[in-house]
Amino acid sequence: MDAKHFEINLCENFARLRTAFSEGINSVQPWELIKKFVRRENGTLVVNNKKHELDHNVYIVGFGKAVIGMVRPLEDLLKDSDSSSHLKGGILSVPFGIQNAFSSRSHVLPRSDSVIEVLEGAKNNIPDESAFASARKICSLVQTLSEKDLLIVLITGGGSALLPYPLAPTTIAEKQDIVKSLSRAGADIVELNTVRKALSATKGGKLAAMTKAQTVSLILSDVINNPLDVIASGPTIVNEDPLGAALNVLSKYSVSIPYHTKALLEKATAFSQELPHVTNVLVGSNEPALTAVATSFLQDGTDCSMILSSCLQGKASDIGKKMSELAAVITSILCGSGDTDMLRETLFTDLYIGSRERVRFINLLEKVSKDQCPICLIFGGETTVHVKGTGLGGRNQEMVLSYSIHMEKAMEESAFSGEVLFLSGGTDGIDGPTDAAGAITYWSSTSPGFRSQLQEAKQQGLNPEAYLQNNDSYTYFSLLSNGYYSLRPGHTGTNVMDIQILMIYPRF
Repeated sequence: MDAKHFEINLCENFARLRTAFSEGINSVQPWELIKKFVRRENGTLVVNNKKHELDHNVYIVGFGKAVIGMVRPLEDLLKDSDSSSHLKGGILSVPFGIQNAFSSRSHVLPRSDSVIEVLEGAKNNIPDESAFASARKICSLVQTLSEKDLLIVLITGGGSALLPYPLAPTTIAEKQDIVKSLSRAGADIVELNTVRKALSATKGGKLAAMTKAQTVSLILSDVINNPLDVIASGPTIVNEDPLGAALNVLSKYSVSIPYHTKALLEKATAFSQELPHVTNVLVGSNEPALTAVATSFLQDGTDCSMILSSCLQGKASDIGKKMSELAAVITSILCGSGDTDMLRETLFTDLYIGSRERVRFINLLEKVSKDQCPICLIFGGETTVHVKGTGLGGRNQEMVLSYSIHMEKAMEESAFSGEVLFLSGGTDGIDGPTDAAGAITYWSSTSPGFRSQLQEAKQQGLNPEAYLQNNDSYTYFSLLSNGYYSLRPGHTGTNVMDIQILMIYPRF
């Protein structure tokens, strides 16, 4: 293959992965999801087949990265033919900068004459004074409502940081430090939200307990297996965490906290108030996004594609290494230098691939070998980063960088002919405290120039291992080929965890 042909071919394959990633994001846009679960029937609003009487008695509050796109379809449903509305007011707490990011897509934002107040805060997904002010306003509103009112609560990932209400005497700055320390130590979302619930006046069902209104929560999941009490720390779900759970998490990661905060946790009593006035409805999750990615490849002519896991978790750099091992084994099988016995049980386990998917995967490999077609493997979930360095990055970029390093080593003596591409990106468009969603990388036996992205980086004077060790994946991908391999869609308007795509193009 000559250089020009290779460059065109590789660019086309990159475009396929980027398009599939975008299709996954587009499939879980909140303004479309709401329409599937909420409809109007004369004088009632039907939510998940449950009817609620309308009498100019509806209020909306919301918090999270995707709630701003959930309002418009509700506003439309609540308007009558005479242009009057049953929607009387509401407040949204949304990420800093999201309104500006969506300024060119005003049709998905609240109406220009909306009675919903939109407040921004929690820059870089860290609770701050702006988000705290929004939380206080939300609490004040819901406490004024009566049994005759209908309160719609919009909840998505990022809601924990956008509804901060620390229990006194803990301050918002102290809570910031606790959350940052846990995140840097590698705590997962369940552990983070266990601590958040224990330190909050709104989380763990406490927001719902503040109001007498009939309450309907519409929830978009950004958590593996969709546990409603974990998503945004479950402000409308009864908290069933055992007493001492938060202290156990803090102890596990050796995170020190102020004396008065520790005393607060030690004296805590169980919050077990029932919430019979609340209905919680899950409207979206990671799985439909993965299905849309698979469909994109099928429509593009790639028949050999499948979802291997929607539960990917663990340390991002470790998962990147395991992904490279999986890719190397597949290429060995496809070029005839290996067989399916090389697929170790531990590799399946480490990548959270279930027993049924394992059988389907083995059958798929046989089909690829027979039909000489590309294979596309799709994953979803959410990993963590144990920050030890001083760099800038996120879990998706770190995973791709780790994959690149280990893929180079795994393929040193490979007889495989073809290309292997790997993408990891956050569906919210934001990977850690950066403006990138993730990154993409490649390895190729047919390249007339660089055999891999790693070689390309080293030719440009970059040291991939040093960037990984310093948790500086964002800087690495920003510098590499002028950021060509970065995924930068900006705020996407949704948030259903991450998507990984492993694409192998054999050249038989």
